[in-house]
Amino acid sequence: MKIDYIGKCLLLEENGERTLVIGDLHLGYEGAMRASGVMIPVKLYDKCVSDFDLIISGVGGFVENIIMLGDIKHEFGFILQDEWNLIVKFIEYVRTRCSKLVIIEGNHDVVLFPVLNKLGIVAVDFFIWNSVAFAHGDKKFDELYSDNVNYWVLGHGHPAVTLYEGVKKEKYKCFLVGVYKETGKKKKEVIIVPSFFPLIEGTDAREFDLRFAWEFDLMNFEVKVVSSNLKVLDFGKLRKIKY
Repeated sequence: MKIDYIGKCLLLEENGERTLVIGDLHLGYEGAMRASGVMIPVKLYDKCVSDFDLIISGVGGFVENIIMLGDIKHEFGFILQDEWNLIVKFIEYVRTRCSKLVIIEGNHDVVLFPVLNKLGIVAVDFFIWNSVAFAHGDKKFDELYSDNVNYWVLGHGHPAVTLYEGVKKEKYKCFLVGVYKETGKKKKEVIIVPSFFPLIEGTDAREFDLRFAWEFDLMNFEVKVVSSNLKVLDFGKLRKIKY
């Protein structure tokens, strides 16, 4: 299994077949803020598209599979018209860049099905491709523990890391990569994918619980920082980064 970190996305390749993974999108956030009287200076949808354009062009413009790890939408209990329009627009666009699109249901997606029905898509709880299991990360599923599964790829946590340079500090999106071993179960390699959401970097696991369904030893996970120009840099284990 070949694993590459391409901007905010994960690229997996095996036997000539490539799978691109997109973390939490939270489409419609801008409309939700506008509805509550808060104006966002950045056009979030346009930023999502430009970031995706840069990433997909970097891998040749097309892949066999694209997997969205959940939290496609932002609002929990209803769908704003803005959300509906942006979700349809983005999914239709992404579909032109792959042979197969898989959408995993996140905890924000409980009322996403009317939009997906219009597009002829059924969201799934998890997806297994070769030896990799993809899930949102907020729920456990027995199938993820299969001996045929060597990797878990998860979203949900919006991982980020705060870096210091003198008195200056800045937070960056990051991948967290490590190992999970549960008593009586086979060890799994775990890759936690950052949110694709462009406005907020995410949560530093040293400050807050990332609220996964499992108790990961995140301090011993490797940190791969996504820089402002979407380059990915290795920073070693989280516990060794100055804080």
